[in-house]
Amino acid sequence: MDQWSIPIGYQEVLEDYAQKNAVTRETAFSNLMDFIQLKDQYFSQILVYIENAEQYLDGGEEIPEQELQLAYMESFGENTVGAMAKCYFRRLESKDLLLAVGYDSELSTWEILSFFQRKIPSMDLNGDTLCLYYVKDMNSLSEAKKSFSLLENEEGEEYCKAGYFPSIYVDEDEEEWEEE
Repeated sequence: MDQWSIPIGYQEVLEDYAQKNAVTRETAFSNLMDFIQLKDQYFSQILVYIENAEQYLDGGEEIPEQELQLAYMESFGENTVGAMAKCYFRRLESKDLLLAVGYDSELSTWEILSFFQRKIPSMDLNGDTLCLYYVKDMNSLSEAKKSFSLLENEEGEEYCKAGYFPSIYVDEDEEEWEEE
C-alpha cells in the first residue's frame, strides 16, 4: 500500500478491514474495488471458490465432507429465488471448496454476497457468470480460477454434491389456484 497515496485515515480503515476479514491489505483494497465495479449488476449464475472452507464453520475440521458441502450449498442456494447448486470438496486433496450456482432469477451482487457471512470477496466476470473468490491473498487467484474445471470434469464427479433449492417466493398464479 506504500506506493499508493491513500490518506492516513483511509489506510487505517483499510488495515482494520483487512484484519477483520483475515486478508492482506492489497486483497482488501482489490476486493473493495471489485465490489464498487460490480455492485449494481445482477446475475443468475455464480462460481464460488472458498479457500480453507473448514475455517468458516464451527468445528469445520470435524464435519464430514458431504455435510460441509451441503452447508455451503444451503448458504448460497436456500432461501432464494430458487437455485441449482453443485459443490466440489475433497478434504484429502485440498481444504478449498468450489461451488457453482444457477439461480432461477437474477439477483444483485449485494444479495448474493449477503448469503455468506457478508464478506466482500475478490470478484470477476466469466462471461455472464459472477466469480467469487474467498481467499486471503489475491495472488492465489490464478490457481483458484483453474480449479473450477473440477466442477465440470468426470474426474471430480465422485467428490461433487448437487441439489435444487426451491424458491421461497410463492407465485401469485399458484396462490390463486390453491385458494380455489
